[in-house]
Amino acid sequence: MKSNPKKTVMNKPVTTHFSIFAKLDVKTSSSWTTIQEVVDFLELIMTGPAVIRLEEAAYNISATINIHLPYSITLQGMSYGTAAIATATGLTGKPVFKCLSKSYFKMLNFDATTLTNYDKATGEDAIFFLGSGTYNEVKDCSFDRFYNTITDSTNAELWVFETDISNAQRNGIFVHIAIAGAVSKVAETNFISCVRGINLDKGSGATIQLATGGYYNVNAADSAIIYKPATFTSFASIAKTGNTWNSVGKYIEGFDFSRTDGRDANAILVSNAGMGDKKPYCFINVLNSNTTKTITTSITWYKADWGANTASTNCKWTIFNNKIRYQPNSKRNGIYSIAGNLSIDNINRVISICIVKNGNNAIRFGETTLKIMTANEPFQFSFVVFIEEVSVGDYFEIYYTSANSRDRIKIQGIQSLSTTQ
Repeated sequence: MKSNPKKTVMNKPVTTHFSIFAKLDVKTSSSWTTIQEVVDFLELIMTGPAVIRLEEAAYNISATINIHLPYSITLQGMSYGTAAIATATGLTGKPVFKCLSKSYFKMLNFDATTLTNYDKATGEDAIFFLGSGTYNEVKDCSFDRFYNTITDSTNAELWVFETDISNAQRNGIFVHIAIAGAVSKVAETNFISCVRGINLDKGSGATIQLATGGYYNVNAADSAIIYKPATFTSFASIAKTGNTWNSVGKYIEGFDFSRTDGRDANAILVSNAGMGDKKPYCFINVLNSNTTKTITTSITWYKADWGANTASTNCKWTIFNNKIRYQPNSKRNGIYSIAGNLSIDNINRVISICIVKNGNNAIRFGETTLKIMTANEPFQFSFVVFIEEVSVGDYFEIYYTSANSRDRIKIQGIQSLSTTQ
């Protein structure tokens, strides 16, 4: 690679002919003894992707290394845990790496404990990604005691997996993106003794995937995952699945699945140890209602009326008395378990009760017939309904009818549980 030298970089001969894919070693016996030297070299001569292999035990970084190259670069140790990136005098208030182009970090130990008080100020981050539209990876790395360990500030795609982030003084991963369309995916990564594990602080139209991570807080004020909807205004998709938490401090904050506007309805939070799944569900309880409704015309279906609900709880459904509306864009199968009691003001009556979809009483589910022999005495009923492919905006209500006109029906109590799968 050093034949026919044309120019020099830091007194080292180089060639204008650079291989499309190159491996460059940084060590005391190599042409490049520091990471900055090899990055400077690539800025002049790069014509294809390159892998920088770090073969020494430690590399002291005293000034931010800016990566702004025409092709992707991989910085990696020879094996897991063999090469350390250590902070040194001169780096105060600055990140170790600032990446504007495609950057991959693999099998490296980032150590901020080597510079006293380095982790106390804004900007003292291990890696700061700010290249628009790039693809970046952090894999098989470990980080110890940075302010923000990894800052994602652009609409790039960032993957972090099989990594340990420890003692982050502010955030393990800080997502603060002014441009729409960012992609941040984290998998098989542990957050240990971090003030905040992941902070979704600012973004729009983002794709966020946090899977099979471990969050091990130390203090009661620590948080595993924070979502700030006031500034993180929208997402294309967001999923948190298969994560674990040590039940110290707070787990997943900021989501509100009871909102009537459905702001967070399409966020997926399932199979996270330490909290219940946030699949769509709702529960309605009615106790001692005195509201009656007259069946003006026999065999005509009327929406049931019991006045106001005594209590209710909802996740990704809206509830308004006897009406529940499904919020998420994803289709699910619905299961509805309904039990209660009703009375009628005449003897020997046949009453039918069911669920109606989207206000069309010709589309009935779980139709159940009750034969009531005594007037004005509560008669218990229950039925279960299964509805396939419930879609966004679908709504469901309980309807009833009588075989006789002018009957007055009173639902005195009801418990309705709606779940999805």
